[in-house]
Amino acid sequence: MATAILSFLNRRTINKQVCRVCQELTELKEERLCGECTRIKAQIRTRFPEAARMMAKPDEQQCKRSACPCAACGGRTLDLHPLYLSDPARADRREAHFHPRCHALWLEITMGPRTGQDIEII
Repeated sequence: MATAILSFLNRRTINKQVCRVCQELTELKEERLCGECTRIKAQIRTRFPEAARMMAKPDEQQCKRSACPCAACGGRTLDLHPLYLSDPARADRREAHFHPRCHALWLEITMGPRTGQDIEII
């Protein structure tokens, strides 16, 4: 794990480490995540309180469209990204699109914690 210690005019020492999901060198929050990954993970838990149950039948596909809204953070996608379709038997057929970082956090919540070696964002 890379670590950098910076000191600006001896006022405050900032200990920076690499976020285990997005690989950004920054000050880490809880669970070895940067502030942005921590915020996205909290949003996923709020938006999808039954996320584990929703993934009972994972059928991840790749969406080739751009500008799809990410189900986790609300931002727009730019490239090829993961897509989940809801159960066709449900009345409200929905699609869930994810950025790669948001998808890694989604999988972590639905499938359980993983080691830092298992998560790779490209």
